[in-house]
Amino acid sequence: MAVWFLSNQEVLRSVGNLFGMPNKSSAHTCIMQVLHAIVSLKEKYVMWPDVKDYPEIAAHFETVGGFPNVVGAIDGTHIPIKPPSCDRDSFINRKGWPSINVMAVCDHRKVFTAVFADRAGSVHDARVFRVSPLGHQLEHGDIGDGRYHIIGDSAYPLLPQLMVPYKDNGHLTAAQRKYNLVHASTRGIVERAFGQLKGKFRRLRGLECNKICNSLLIIDAAFILHNFVLLHDQKGMEGFDEDDETCEGEGGDANTSFTSAKAPQKAIGKRDHISAALA
Repeated sequence: MAVWFLSNQEVLRSVGNLFGMPNKSSAHTCIMQVLHAIVSLKEKYVMWPDVKDYPEIAAHFETVGGFPNVVGAIDGTHIPIKPPSCDRDSFINRKGWPSINVMAVCDHRKVFTAVFADRAGSVHDARVFRVSPLGHQLEHGDIGDGRYHIIGDSAYPLLPQLMVPYKDNGHLTAAQRKYNLVHASTRGIVERAFGQLKGKFRRLRGLECNKICNSLLIIDAAFILHNFVLLHDQKGMEGFDEDDETCEGEGGDANTSFTSAKAPQKAIGKRDHISAALA
């Protein structure tokens, strides 16, 4: 019943009736118990890769889009929710509807290796990153071998272990344009991962929970089950791809607080080195 609940958008009473539990309260209790049990396994199924696996992961990413030394692609996606009446404005995103802004990183298999679902939709992607455990690690260069990095769009800061595109001011060199093209081609895998997630677990298209904590529980459970399916059967997510219009990075002018002038010189030099190698 819990898996059916995650996979469909039927109201809770209809889900309960389908499984012989017409009492809405009982159905809700059972589903929440199962989701709590699933979320208790998060550390087992949403894990950052071991440093010894970086070379293999990077090799696969390079075949995906051509960008070197990538061990993950990061992006944010907005999950529509029913906002609390006492704090509705905090959850209204830049597109005008209430949501939770979820930050996630996936590997070349579309398996999510980090998920942070703890900020309202009004919070910018860069802020979500900064307050997340992964953001703290990356800003201190603490994800292992310094040769490797994750990639994200221009909503994120340029760091030695987080490569972002060059800001297009109309004066990019040919090498920089090539870098941005290869970067975008490789980074697209995280958007496809979000599309698969929402294609299979359609409940994420709109959560009607009265409590934010229940919405967060559903979100985490869906990410965990997404990984569970992929880790046990790579074909298990086939046919569930869909365009995810809610995972567009903030990017653009919103990136002004993270200009190259403020980026670490080591990160600027690393990006320029990659750009020259790709040219």
